[in-house]
Amino acid sequence: MTLPKIGDPCPEVSFRTADRETVSLADLKGKENLVIAFYVMAFTGGWERELKEFENNYEEFQKLDTQDWAVSIDLATRQKAFADHCGLSFKAVSGFPNHDGAKTLGAFNDERGLTKRITYVVDKEGILRHIIDDPGDMERHARESLEVVKGL
Repeated sequence: MTLPKIGDPCPEVSFRTADRETVSLADLKGKENLVIAFYVMAFTGGWERELKEFENNYEEFQKLDTQDWAVSIDLATRQKAFADHCGLSFKAVSGFPNHDGAKTLGAFNDERGLTKRITYVVDKEGILRHIIDDPGDMERHARESLEVVKGL
């Protein structure tokens, strides 16, 4: 499979919410930018720091017509519990059980059976504008995504 590159149309991906709603990139095309932030799994300290940084910038993302989606390998109900625990205003979604969205974007680690800590910024027209692949600096993902969105 060829992985998407910056400047390419982002492949169609969809995920599920705890309310069994399917959310997809196609739903946002022409309307909103999208930040898809993958992380290893819910209820881990690193991801909690990363989520809170996205939450701290939530209003700014909203002003810029941008949705944030947090994605891990967890069931959608576990994602919701973690989002509630962190006090999130944005969607925590799941690709369980097949993780097709993560695989399509190259965010799935087959050896470990987990998603990687990687973030994608997609503009309103569905073009992939930026990729942040940094497993160590959790707060960087939100800060850098916001700067990219400001430039769109």
